[in-house]
Amino acid sequence: MRPKYKLSMLLKIAGMSSSSYFDARKRAYGAHFDSDYSIVEDIKAIRAGDNESESLGYRPLTILINVRRQGRKETPVNHKRVLRVMRQNGLLSYCYKKKTAKYNSYEGSKGGERKNYIRGRFTTDRPLQKIGTDVTEARWGAQTTDERLYISLFTDFYSGEILSHSISLHPNTEFVLESLEPVIDMLKETPYLTTIHLDQGSQYQSGKYRAALKQNHIRQSMSRKSSPCDNAPTESLIHQLKVGTVLNHQYATQRQLEEAISNWINYYNFKRIRQSNSWQTPNEMRNNYVQKLTNISGES
Repeated sequence: MRPKYKLSMLLKIAGMSSSSYFDARKRAYGAHFDSDYSIVEDIKAIRAGDNESESLGYRPLTILINVRRQGRKETPVNHKRVLRVMRQNGLLSYCYKKKTAKYNSYEGSKGGERKNYIRGRFTTDRPLQKIGTDVTEARWGAQTTDERLYISLFTDFYSGEILSHSISLHPNTEFVLESLEPVIDMLKETPYLTTIHLDQGSQYQSGKYRAALKQNHIRQSMSRKSSPCDNAPTESLIHQLKVGTVLNHQYATQRQLEEAISNWINYYNFKRIRQSNSWQTPNEMRNNYVQKLTNISGES
């Protein structure tokens, strides 16, 4: 015959207090699993609505899910539950796992080095005060060196907005100046000094590029050699751009690749919410700043 044990002895063996045992009996643990189905459907609907949103993590997805649930007058969910549901249903994004070689335009010192005025202080309380720029490459077709193009972009450290970009088959100085021109136009009525941070690439050390910045009263800040962390926001943005395009998709032609890049930039500026922007898109954050200034000037 098996020995009989009292409940208190069994709980002691299991390392569980009696209060926890009786509390667990009263609660319906696991009953909420059935309601996880709606979260799964929301995630699939969000990703189906925007192909670029496949790289969204569980935190921005939580915000978007709660917007949908609010419209249905349902109780909001927290990010921990969304993460659990994504794990259990194989919905986690692995887009960022892939890596590719980085483009390097450094060709030695040409006398165009400048001081690093940013020094890791990337945050700012106003748009167009601190701007980052860089050049990267993307490939189509068979991914050979004959099937690659170059992208130059400018990002505002205030909201993360991509201010301008240019695409070319040749990474020369004229190519980066093309993306600089729209930024210069934006800065004409800016009442404070603008600093553009970049690396020691040959295009940025050229006399033409330095002259264009000087003529428009723009301060040039430069990263140290082989120190991408000095321009971390721009490097991160370029990686996000590649995640949304060439790292997870194949493009048969140059035109398809260029369209994908333009579509992703439009998605990022106008639809991609960011935690650092208090879950606003880059465009919304800039517009809210402008609106706040308008209201203040109207009151005065």
